[in-house]
Amino acid sequence: MLKIKLTRNLRRSILRGHPWVYKEAIAQPPKVESAQLVSVLDLKGEELGWAMYDPHGPLSLRMVSLEKKPPNAAFFEQQLLRAAQLRRDLNLTDTTAYRLINGEGDLLPGLVCDIYGSTSLTTSGSTAVVQFDGRGPSEFYNKDQIAGWISKATGVKSVVEKFRRNTEGGLSLLAGSPTASVIEVTENGVKFKVDIEHGQKTGFFLDQRDNRQYVRAISRGKSVLNLFSYTGGFSVYAGLGGATRVASLDVAEGAVRSAEANWALNGLPPGQHEGLAVDVFDYLTNATEKWDHVIVDPPSMGHSEEQKERAVKKYTDLFAASVKLVKTGGQLSLCSCSSHISFEDFFEIIREAMSQARRRGQILRVSGQGPDHPFLHSSHEQRYLKFVHLVLV
Repeated sequence: MLKIKLTRNLRRSILRGHPWVYKEAIAQPPKVESAQLVSVLDLKGEELGWAMYDPHGPLSLRMVSLEKKPPNAAFFEQQLLRAAQLRRDLNLTDTTAYRLINGEGDLLPGLVCDIYGSTSLTTSGSTAVVQFDGRGPSEFYNKDQIAGWISKATGVKSVVEKFRRNTEGGLSLLAGSPTASVIEVTENGVKFKVDIEHGQKTGFFLDQRDNRQYVRAISRGKSVLNLFSYTGGFSVYAGLGGATRVASLDVAEGAVRSAEANWALNGLPPGQHEGLAVDVFDYLTNATEKWDHVIVDPPSMGHSEEQKERAVKKYTDLFAASVKLVKTGGQLSLCSCSSHISFEDFFEIIREAMSQARRRGQILRVSGQGPDHPFLHSSHEQRYLKFVHLVLV
């Protein structure tokens, strides 16, 4: 068993539960070609716990266990079964798409699994879509074991791996029978067709479920502009909530077509929805029409700490431009999915954007990802999703 010694005093942080150690904080890394389990030693050479060592990137260690004995197959199976029980306990109503495993948040670092089904949480007709957070986790886990445990815990008919980059080849069947690439799911009683092969992430942004339901509750009689709409999640909920007019804007034509299809799937009036395949930044440069509610849910603006300063400026400029399209007394919902932007950062971005637009607002809701996306108490970086709803005065 390989042992890796820390070069920084991270003992307290690790014992408090923080799951990550970066390359610059460990001694000369061992020359290994693939990720593997290692024993982690503190500055004094005393054992701290067990971690996944990833030789491929800056995140060298993902803590797995603080127990004295090394984790074995039974340990990982127990963590997965515990994650499945947590989801059953959530009792998600009229919902057949949810996150089963949320990586470090479920003490299974680097492993994500979403369930897409058509009838119930444990339906035999569901599909489990697995993603690994990089090359290291993909090498570390025994995929056959993972697929078997997922099948055992959920009763799904198929377990597939979705590669993070399309160049790697779409979906790979890990267990069960082949599955369709497009699956119709239900979320809070709302229907969506999800393309698990070509869609972003595992196919749908399940983390926004509760925020979509909130938008539904506040949409009656309003005109709603959904920027970076993807496949129309917020748009459909707004329509079902009684919005009089909804526009879905996204740069991807396929996403806009999906938004229109999902609108129709829920029996909403076709004349009340418009899908536009446009660059949102270009649109905001010339747009003048005012809306009752503008929703801004952009892709991540920064994927590393080095990109944070640039990301803050991009968010600020985007939000300031969006504010100008909100009617007096209208509403604005702002989102960020960047883990490098904290809630404190996000509030400062909103303050600056509102100042630039010379508007004032009242915050009615502050939220993040749903409860099927848990994060560790010691690692708020995993609380990546920010959703803030304001009324502008």
